[in-house]
Amino acid sequence: MAVQESRLLQVSIFSTLHKNGEHLETSLLLSDVATIADEVDAQLKEQMLRFMAEDAAEKAR
Repeated sequence: MAVQESRLLQVSIFSTLHKNGEHLETSLLLSDVATIADEVDAQLKEQMLRFMAEDAAEKAR
């Protein structure tokens, strides 16, 4: 579920960027897109680590 939500967020962000391309400063766009992708990936990683830790703690009980 989290992976799907992460993917949907990225698709939504990139679709919005695409639709508003004429209003964006293209010289800054690539680094901003990379920043967005990195942040979404970092949040997904953190969510997965917490899920796995919770699952491991539950199994240990």
